[in-house]
Amino acid sequence: MSSRLIALSLTALPLISSLSFADTPTEANTIVVTATRLGELLSLPANITVITAEDIKNSPSRTLPELLAQEVGVNTTSLYSHGSRVSVGLRGFGETSTQNTLILLDGRRLNDIDLSAVNFSAIPFENIERIEIVRGSGAVLYGDGATGGTINIITKDPRDTQTYTKLSASTGSFDHREANLFTTYSGEKFGLTANINSIENNDGYRDHNSFEQNNGQVDLRVPTAKGEVYVKLGAFEQDMELPGIRLVDPTMGINELKTDRKGTGTPFDWADEDTEFITLGYSADLNDSDSFVIDSGFRQKQQRSQFFAWGGTYTDTTLETFSLTPRLNLERTVASLPVSWTLGADFYLYDYSSDRTNFETNRNQPIHKIDVDQKSVALYGQGLVSVSDSTTLNVGWRTQRVRQEARDTFDITAPGACPFGFCGSEAADFNETDQENSFELGAKHLINDNWDVFGRIGRSVRFGTVDELFEFNSMFQQVFSGLKPQVSEDIELGVNYGNDWLGLTLAVFQQDIEDEIHFNPVTFQNINFDETRHQGAEISLNAQITSSFSLKAGYTYLNAEFTEGVNDGNDIPLTPEHTYNISAHVNLPSDFKGAISWNYVGESFFANDLSNTFGKKIPSYQTVDLKLSKKIADFELALRVNNLFDEKYYNFAVNSTATPGRFNAYPLPERNAYFTVSYEFD
Repeated sequence: MSSRLIALSLTALPLISSLSFADTPTEANTIVVTATRLGELLSLPANITVITAEDIKNSPSRTLPELLAQEVGVNTTSLYSHGSRVSVGLRGFGETSTQNTLILLDGRRLNDIDLSAVNFSAIPFENIERIEIVRGSGAVLYGDGATGGTINIITKDPRDTQTYTKLSASTGSFDHREANLFTTYSGEKFGLTANINSIENNDGYRDHNSFEQNNGQVDLRVPTAKGEVYVKLGAFEQDMELPGIRLVDPTMGINELKTDRKGTGTPFDWADEDTEFITLGYSADLNDSDSFVIDSGFRQKQQRSQFFAWGGTYTDTTLETFSLTPRLNLERTVASLPVSWTLGADFYLYDYSSDRTNFETNRNQPIHKIDVDQKSVALYGQGLVSVSDSTTLNVGWRTQRVRQEARDTFDITAPGACPFGFCGSEAADFNETDQENSFELGAKHLINDNWDVFGRIGRSVRFGTVDELFEFNSMFQQVFSGLKPQVSEDIELGVNYGNDWLGLTLAVFQQDIEDEIHFNPVTFQNINFDETRHQGAEISLNAQITSSFSLKAGYTYLNAEFTEGVNDGNDIPLTPEHTYNISAHVNLPSDFKGAISWNYVGESFFANDLSNTFGKKIPSYQTVDLKLSKKIADFELALRVNNLFDEKYYNFAVNSTATPGRFNAYPLPERNAYFTVSYEFD
């Protein structure tokens, strides 16, 4: 199975604002208190968005990826309608968006060392306090894979939340049935939040695409003399049927996007996942200005999938992740200048085990058994220097060392091990260590009460994932292939304007990337590209037109292309050049609230079309989502209508490199609607 097929299968597994701008110089330097490493968030020289809990509540978006897609610089690709396993990326990396944008939950990495997308559906809206989007590299604070930026989802802290309980139930299109329970308690001796979410059924937009999910999380905080001890634990299970692709082949007169858009060609394929996690931590104030945080975490993820296409495969993969992340926050004066320092270390241990068989093989007798141990150790430091009352300087450095040891055991005696009389072989053991450095240097200057400007330069890295390293070679034998670490050199400039009712942000950026890691559809291997460049502009506007009517708009221009080699000048696939977003929220008579959002995504090249010669593109599309809600005493009723004007579209498709005009696509749902009833009490 090629890494592209592994990526698609894992992507299919069910596990996937208000603009921040300164009204005044004082507000621009407000410390955002988080359980994360961002600290003085609004002082950072970067294009930053903070989506609040109120923004989330008012949004017509039904899933987290839909909500994030309304923000500038964010691009999503999806295979199915559930919003579970969606690839969400910043600043245009196409198929590898998930590997180039770090998704964080309370400052902890959700990106894994395989190619699976992040499971957004396991994070219920009610549990989210806010979402911080920092565009541009966050490599110094968070490590490899933050090339495009970071999206930090921060859950509600029970010690900062009033005690209440909320019950909700939803029903809607595709026979969707969902229930959610959220409760939070804040007391002198401890604080606690708990959430249980269950999607009892969702038939999905496509045939053979049902989806079920159950998950729960608990967050316990216990105060100490100078800080607090916290424990977070949770688990979820998900099951999904996989409908496969829709084929378009003009040479055979086939166009399933028109004749059978909702159909399936894989009526027996399925995937499931079970995950458990626990995080233990302690934070303390060392004195009036310094603090210390240490937390550790363990997460076990088991994914199983069965595919009848491509000769038929069954996979059973377990990934265990242990992390230890201590950090020290210091306030010091250096050369008469106030400096806020964050110093820390990241230790990550991964144990990856994957059994892969043919259907003819007993599941307990794998053909390939792959075991990978990865160790990542990093040291980092970042300082925010107040050069003056109006100017902040940001400087940071990280060094990261990654070691991967991999083994493949191949059973030639297993039934199905030698299809067509051809016997494979086990891959030679793999042992490789890479070390890379990241840095950033930036400044933010407040011109006056309304204007500020910022600029930054930086260097970020990305290391190859397990699924990118283990692949077929040109002789169709499984091998471990070494990949050079991907290195990006970044520059960004921006300006913010804000007054009592209007906020405006303009940012321009350029990233020159050496050895960008990507799949080569000709050789069926993952390779290091020739040099590439990602550049563009992002414009955000946020306006409070009246006390009851607010408007938000955004535009993203993106140009991602090769700058060397045989594809010099060609666009990187799956990177739309133009994206527009407009949304509005209004308080209506009789205590009704309404919200509407419009999203336009421009055309892009198909996933395999590195040469830009296929002759067709993934068409542009636009969707409109609507929400109407009303609160009656402790009850709230909400109606959401997505894709109001019934757009037929898709945003992920793979072209054939051998047959002109032939491609596979994953159509997304037309108009769909959901009704939610919630009840909140103290």
